[in-house]
Amino acid sequence: MAKCSQFNLIFEPMNRSIFIVALLLLPFIGKGQNFMAWQLNDRYFSLSLGTGQTKYFGELNTQNKRQTDFSHGTLSLEARLWTKISARTTIGFYQIRGDDQKAADQSWEKERNLSFESNNWEMSIQGVYFFRKYAGIYNNRWKFDPYSTLGMGITTFDPYTYLMVQENGKEINAKYSLRDYQTENINYNKIALIIPVGLGLKMKITPFINFNFELAYRYSFTDYLDDVSTSFPEFIDNKSIQYQLSNRRRENYTENEDAWNTLIPGAPRGNSKTNDQYLFYSFQLEVFLTGGKGKMFKRS
Repeated sequence: MAKCSQFNLIFEPMNRSIFIVALLLLPFIGKGQNFMAWQLNDRYFSLSLGTGQTKYFGELNTQNKRQTDFSHGTLSLEARLWTKISARTTIGFYQIRGDDQKAADQSWEKERNLSFESNNWEMSIQGVYFFRKYAGIYNNRWKFDPYSTLGMGITTFDPYTYLMVQENGKEINAKYSLRDYQTENINYNKIALIIPVGLGLKMKITPFINFNFELAYRYSFTDYLDDVSTSFPEFIDNKSIQYQLSNRRRENYTENEDAWNTLIPGAPRGNSKTNDQYLFYSFQLEVFLTGGKGKMFKRS
């Protein structure tokens, strides 16, 4: 009996200590279980932030060059619906510009001497098609996952340019909205439909993060992203701001007199047979979001 009492004296404090330690560890054990739950629960939603360079296709980019600055930004929410298909909604801001002074020397475009810039917003809904089936759960996804996109959306546009004018006895480089001055005597809308189509590659960085590269082409249903489309109109007042913005044929000197002489009212100012377009070279950081359980997601 004496030995039992000695054992009780030794083990009772030990048992109490173990019990107290266990109580203290319970919150951490619960957190550990929650931390491990990300491996057990799939994530069907992701949020992407993108930026990159823009290329504009239109009358004022005869050399077909892309803009070398970071000229667009996008925010996208994507939901995986089936094993090969996702739905995506995107809002973005982008800048496009064109300048005849960058055309080839002695060319007709150089003598035309038009230019524009435009800061635009776009919004679109797209379907995303993956070339390989979903790997079963988001953290076991493919390290390299190619895809294509197709959708529809809208873009705003308001092209502007600069013109040297006299104001209060001083010469200033003033900014003018080309749409407001109707340089072709056409009052076009500030919003146009677009069809976005693209190819991309998702690259797995961590279980929660992708780094994506995407070529995103936009076909627009307008030829006035750059304010140039039809022909030179005729104005009564050749000194008005409207006339000066409409016809800016070589304001300082002439390299190609034959081309310069063709830039008259009624002559082509642009090419109305082809609408303007633009392209994003986009780099994106994609983060997977919690939630999104349900029968509507990831059907086979």
